[in-house]
Amino acid sequence: MSRNLAMDIEQIKKNKDGLDVISDIYIYAVLGEKASEEDLVRFKWYGIHKQEDTQDHFSLRVPLPLGELNLEQLKTLQTISTKFAKDSLFFNTHQKVEFKWLKMHNLPEVFNLLQNVGLKTIFEAGHNVKNIITCPVNGIDKTQIADVSKIADKLNETFIGNKSFSNLPNELTIAVSGYAQGCALTYTPDVSFNATKNEKGKIVYSVRVIGEHLGFITSSQIVPTARAIAKIYKDFGIRDDIEDSTFQYLVGSWGFSKFFDILDSTVTFRIKDFDIDEEFVEGKAPRLGINESKIDNQSYIGCKLKTLDIGSQKIQELINLLEKYKATKVKLTHKANVIVLDAPTNKAQDFAKDLEAIEFNPFV
Repeated sequence: MSRNLAMDIEQIKKNKDGLDVISDIYIYAVLGEKASEEDLVRFKWYGIHKQEDTQDHFSLRVPLPLGELNLEQLKTLQTISTKFAKDSLFFNTHQKVEFKWLKMHNLPEVFNLLQNVGLKTIFEAGHNVKNIITCPVNGIDKTQIADVSKIADKLNETFIGNKSFSNLPNELTIAVSGYAQGCALTYTPDVSFNATKNEKGKIVYSVRVIGEHLGFITSSQIVPTARAIAKIYKDFGIRDDIEDSTFQYLVGSWGFSKFFDILDSTVTFRIKDFDIDEEFVEGKAPRLGINESKIDNQSYIGCKLKTLDIGSQKIQELINLLEKYKATKVKLTHKANVIVLDAPTNKAQDFAKDLEAIEFNPFV
């Protein structure tokens, strides 16, 4: 059965790339016709999932670049929830938000609203490279070796929506971390680049495949290395058995040594290796409570949610508090906790108490 499923999906992708279904989405929205079973599979490339076999309603999942949401984006999510999604809004793991109860004919307007504030649903699911993973307090944590925001942005620009990487054997997850030990995730990314320092004190990045260290590269070599890895997976990954189609299976069947040799022969620079003093290996703990930011006069406040079913009312309450305390952005973590990134330090305690009152609990 797994082989037949894999062949069916491969044939669907061969007949029409998942990215190319966007024009059909607009046609279905205008004509009101039911989508074909093949197009329902392709819809996932744009974060669209059917809720019922009748196709009366759809859910829409929105991956968040670097996991962040600014005030304008939060207000747009609240508008979509109220106007189109029966007040539904979920904060999901893997740094995504989700709407339910959407009608097909409303999807073009929803897409436009999201696009106007810099959000898109491309490559939310399907066989492609996923939104690049970063650590929860990247850029504001004093203990971080490097701020990897610009690197993550370049990786997202390279992969998300790129047709060269929209038909992989299965999904591919890539993480970039400003910590030597990586991000504290509940799973191991397929590929990760973790910052550390060499014997001269220069920042370099450990290339890790399924958690295994292969060597070190510079920041400017991360994008070409990631492209090379994704192309190796595209060209050599298993496509005739869905259970064996993962990147992890490919690496496991080859072994790390063979994978490294192929990668090393593909890139135009040397992936170096040397001994480093790894003083810490534990992943970072959840960033809950009030924490000092490396930005002067600012703190970040990590909150655990009572429920991931946020809804339009809770989002509005969060927006009101952000405006009250002149904060501008939050981050959704991989574990679906919420971090206010720029709380004023002199009001952080009061801010935290108000967050607790709306069930965004910093005191866990």
